[in-house]
Amino acid sequence: MTSGLAAAHLGALQLGAPLLAIETSGSACSVAMRTSIAPGHPPAHEFAVTAHGHATLLMPMIERLAQATGVELAALGGIAVSCGPGGFTGIRVGLATARAMALAIGCPIVGIGTFQALAATVARSAGPLSARNLVALDSRRTELFVQELDSDLKPIAPAALATAEEIAARCQGGTVTLIADAELTMLAPLGGHSGTADAIAVADLAALRPDLHIAAEPIYLRPPDISQPKARTP
Repeated sequence: MTSGLAAAHLGALQLGAPLLAIETSGSACSVAMRTSIAPGHPPAHEFAVTAHGHATLLMPMIERLAQATGVELAALGGIAVSCGPGGFTGIRVGLATARAMALAIGCPIVGIGTFQALAATVARSAGPLSARNLVALDSRRTELFVQELDSDLKPIAPAALATAEEIAARCQGGTVTLIADAELTMLAPLGGHSGTADAIAVADLAALRPDLHIAAEPIYLRPPDISQPKARTP
């Protein structure tokens, strides 16, 4: 269900105005600023590898990028943010920051799925995607996050959890191309492509693929590994 905040700001991006993109769902923190959708004008960009430092890195990165591009944050025409699945804390940091900024600025906010963000990141360097692509994201647990996408980044099957052995079985025969999070080194023998979801891809998909826009809500395929404290015994 879409929250009131996300629903209020989910809408058409003002593509004539700067677009900020945030990606914090995996083992990196990245931001991108798209000031033009014209060919030959890629987004300005900052990227840092981090497993747990998203909360510390994100706002300073946004401020540096705004200064480097000369963009006043109050003039943003929209904010795009990756929604997962991925690391629980990273997703929450990215979404909380994007929502707070959208509320303060009064601009639209859109979400982009991390499966699509990773596949689009890989396509930037590897070229057009295969007809069937099994995208695997790090869950920091035994079962990984997976979803099969077509060459146009549309889901072929629902997102699910799968072990490395199950992923290997699905890739046998060469009918599916594996696109794996770079952290998943155990999948390297299966071939395919690897990479890290990047805010540049989030910016591109937000600006050029409105059919992939989703509500700025977290996508979880498993509950967080936390529990409520036990009641004290009198």
